[in-house]
Amino acid sequence: MKITEFGKEHEKTFMLLPGTCCTWEINFDLLIEPLSQKYHVLCVNYTGFDGGDDVFDTQESETERIEEYVIRSLGGQLDAVYGSSMGGSFASLLTQRKRVHIDHVFIGSSDLDQASPFVARLETAFMGSMMKWMAKHPDKAMSKFSKIADAKGMSISEEELKGTGLSDDYMQHMMKGFFETIGKVNHKSVTNQFYSDLVTKLDDGIDVPGTAIHVFHSEKMGEKYLKRYCRHYAAPDIIPLDYGHEGWLGNPTLMIEIFDRCMNGDRK
Repeated sequence: MKITEFGKEHEKTFMLLPGTCCTWEINFDLLIEPLSQKYHVLCVNYTGFDGGDDVFDTQESETERIEEYVIRSLGGQLDAVYGSSMGGSFASLLTQRKRVHIDHVFIGSSDLDQASPFVARLETAFMGSMMKWMAKHPDKAMSKFSKIADAKGMSISEEELKGTGLSDDYMQHMMKGFFETIGKVNHKSVTNQFYSDLVTKLDDGIDVPGTAIHVFHSEKMGEKYLKRYCRHYAAPDIIPLDYGHEGWLGNPTLMIEIFDRCMNGDRK
């Protein structure tokens, strides 16, 4: 695991946890600069996705590594954490384990999928094969993803992209980085991460004194995920947004505005 820091001159700490088979460079490339103007930002790249030779093993062992870093370097305290997609599972584990304290936990349209070991092995075998194909044929994979994104409302309009500095759809931009990553890393890290995310259980009704949980909820993902958030978190602050899965990552101004309001207690 590797943690890269920005904005060290600021007192408030803000940790960013990327999604499945992603790096912070893929998920948070637009967010880092404006966020680090206000916060001490800590960007996590998981073992196996950090440029080293080690292989990702389990979510729990990776969570322990993050905890040890926070305890050793930050006195066991974080002002905020944002978990993108699968990163939301890591943020939830950090919260429920209570080895470190986080004032504000932001969950970014996380699926929070959980399955039995048998089902997880089947899903991992299928997705592992798919990811191998994607890594070998990124152009074809990109074409298929674009069609799926349009069909499911995951694409972002030109109006939503204004001010982001991107010339194409943000989800396509992010997926290009995803395909590049899975083509470079050890395939065992990919399958271990996918399997571990499915079988690592989250508590129901997570409630830690002094910790507020805010959920960026993609309304396009539907009610099923909203029900999961309300099951796993005792009193989640649901922030509904009319985007597809993690589409707001293309709008860092909106994200930071929400972060600030939540952390200052100004959200209505």
